[in-house]
Amino acid sequence: MIRILNVWALAGCLFGLANWAHADDRSPLDGLSAAELQSLSEILAASDRVSKEAQYVTAVVAEPPKQEVLSRQDGGPFIRKAFVALRQDRQLYEAVVNLNSREIETWELQEGAQPVLFDSEFGMSQIIVRKDERWIEALARRGANDPKSVFCFPVFPGYFDLPRDKDNRRLGMVSCFETQTENSIWGRPIEGLLAVVDYDERSVVEILERDIVPIPDGGPQIPKEQPTDLRALGPDKSRINVSNSWVSWDKWKFHLRIDPREGPVLSQVSIRDGDTRRSVMYQGALSEMFVPYMDPTETWFHRAYLDIGEYGIGVSGVSLRKGKDCPADGIMFDGHFMNETGKIASKPNMICVFERQTGDTAWTHYEVTQGGSQTRAKTELVVRFIAWLGNYDYVIDWIFSEDGSLKGRVGASGIVQAKAVRAQNMSDANAADEAAYGRLVAPGIVAVNHDHFFAFRLDLDVDGPQNNLLIDRLKKVKVNGSKLNSPRRQIWQVFPEIAEREKDAMLSVNQKKPAMWRVANSSKTNALGHAVSYRLKAGATGLALMDRKEFAQKRAAFTEHNLWVTPYDAEEKYAAGEYPNRHPGNAGLPTWTKNNRSIADTDVVLWYTIGMHHVVRTEDWPIMPQVQHQFELRPFDFFDFNPAMGPPQ
Repeated sequence: MIRILNVWALAGCLFGLANWAHADDRSPLDGLSAAELQSLSEILAASDRVSKEAQYVTAVVAEPPKQEVLSRQDGGPFIRKAFVALRQDRQLYEAVVNLNSREIETWELQEGAQPVLFDSEFGMSQIIVRKDERWIEALARRGANDPKSVFCFPVFPGYFDLPRDKDNRRLGMVSCFETQTENSIWGRPIEGLLAVVDYDERSVVEILERDIVPIPDGGPQIPKEQPTDLRALGPDKSRINVSNSWVSWDKWKFHLRIDPREGPVLSQVSIRDGDTRRSVMYQGALSEMFVPYMDPTETWFHRAYLDIGEYGIGVSGVSLRKGKDCPADGIMFDGHFMNETGKIASKPNMICVFERQTGDTAWTHYEVTQGGSQTRAKTELVVRFIAWLGNYDYVIDWIFSEDGSLKGRVGASGIVQAKAVRAQNMSDANAADEAAYGRLVAPGIVAVNHDHFFAFRLDLDVDGPQNNLLIDRLKKVKVNGSKLNSPRRQIWQVFPEIAEREKDAMLSVNQKKPAMWRVANSSKTNALGHAVSYRLKAGATGLALMDRKEFAQKRAAFTEHNLWVTPYDAEEKYAAGEYPNRHPGNAGLPTWTKNNRSIADTDVVLWYTIGMHHVVRTEDWPIMPQVQHQFELRPFDFFDFNPAMGPPQ
């Protein structure tokens, strides 16, 4: 899918909630405020290490050590530090800045690393190709005689061990769309034409051309927005309480901020059990996305995107609208940014938190002796964020339930990425060949098949950080029916295993060998003596179909398993590594787990990947109905009974 970065696309996007109501609500995990960002900008500008031409990649809070955060008493002082990445002199540097002392504490060169796409590079792409005569002539051959009537979009080329990959140049792949239409530009691709540009040299390196294909008309138009609104509960019914970066609802409490790379970050998630508040998860966020397209042709093979590491979804968040993107009574939170030049900007309504009645029942029972039913309506709290990544739009929801479960859900909508072809109907002689890698969705338009992989980083702390991964294997067991006075000869039983090392926890859903995955605290039990735990209930579980030797797959090796488990390490945050842009691959999880570290009775981090293979259908055009996939963190022996029994809290 083509990526568009908005005016904040290069920003270090930090979550700015309302001003601190009182000091006790401040957290070391709070996103940097606008004032802190301004101070940071001034500190860096005054440093002789930072050139005037420096491009700021990101600026986020530098999280204190986990144990320091957990042991902090409410209202106690803490030092504020910022992590900054910037590019200058064609090199990438990382720094930690102490905002209290106004000092740069660390300054490190990241050899060979390439950061996300800059906003200036997006604009530069238009200028570079329009100055190239070869490009203008190629456009004219395809019927686009006015270069200003086309809009061009850059993406990164990945790594395929080609000559252009050897020297780690700052390259982009630029393709264009016809804009002279009332319809969506995504249905008007200028096919078979691609420019390889060098952003440092500001020049076209290479023009790639295939056969000339007519520009399609785009098919059916996308209708105007309908006037329907999402239903609100009403201000007198909402149970949401927000105090600075903390959100409370029913029994739940958690810290919330937005990261320019990962989007929403939930921290210190806890649930009240009677008079006790118990920890569930220290931190959860979307760590990486991998979207490889299945067209191997010269102008398409590079389209295998690592959206979070190469572009960032936090910076691509849209301003949500009450009544449209979330209910009218949703609580909105703004974002504050440091852009590429070090200036501060704000973006309103990036996250919406709202309560909803689902229309489902939390539980129900008909009691025959009483001749009636008892039922409780299901109510949820939703934290919603929507990222706009060119043609695709992703709705990221964290959903809290009164029964103690927490879901991570990703919805995909927008417009599927398409290529122009000559075929108008599948009865045409050339249609089968032209649609070999996708589906003819409109006359002259083939939507290309692809995958969506969403890797979540889940640092669970079930009643504390010392946890195990418990694998409950469900196995067939033969029984002695005569001894038991039973005609049964076979049943299944649960056989729990503790994953001792990282390789034991490289797991995938297997229906022929079913198992449940639980994070358990063996030192804590419920009233019945069961070790308390939370189960990771898998959702969509597609795995990579490409071989590890495939270059695109190397960069996203985390897709080879649905689940990985690692011991907590503050430096290990991204499933495909810190800087996947132009990286040859096998960074992140494959590298960290090489030593097969112990994960028994320790602070463990789960890496769960939602995977879906998108075989495109005609109903996905001209705009794709939202497809949702999720996982669930579900209490398992964590409580003494159903926590949704009593009245709403």
